[in-house]
This record gives sequence, C-alpha cells and structure tokens, in this order.
Amino acid sequence: MSWDVGSVQEIGLGAAQAARGGYAAGWGLGRHVLGANYFYYVRDPWGSYCEYSADIDFIPADCDWPAGDHAPEDAMYLWGPPPPDDFATNYEPAVDCE
Repeated sequence: MSWDVGSVQEIGLGAAQAARGGYAAGWGLGRHVLGANYFYYVRDPWGSYCEYSADIDFIPADCDWPAGDHAPEDAMYLWGPPPPDDFATNYEPAVDCE
C-alpha cells in the first residue's frame, strides 16, 4: 500500500507518527529510480511494508515516453539505505480457494 502525500516533509511526519504508534521499523528515506519519487516504508502489523511517497513523476497521456528495460538491481532506488533483506517477502497467509 502507498500513501501519496504532498511533500518530503509529509513523508517525515508520517514516519514519525508511525514510530510514535509503535511502528518504528522501516526503510528510507530514499528516492526511487523509476518515478523519481521520495519514499519511506513503514513495517505494518502483518510484517509487510506500507509506503509514504511524494513527488512522483507525472507523464501526461499525450506524451510520447520511451519504454525502458531496467535491471532489477538498478531499478529500486537511486539513493537511501539498502532495503531490508525481507523487503520483497510476502507475509500474507496462503488462501485455499477450493
């Protein structure tokens, strides 16, 4: 889940509020490569991560934008601390659909 907030200031305020509520573990502050948005991820009660994000690139529908193929190790973040080892782990319980 990601909350699109109005500024880097609001990212910091959201992270501080989460920490005061007992959710201090996270990842960031950083900047994504794709989208060039600032981010901070908070570990949620289920062990996954929720994102505060601001200032993402906007590409108008009538803009001709070239596609790109970005290597995974070069696509996650431009700067900031490295992500936690379990960042991409899905902690949701498996659901039996039968």
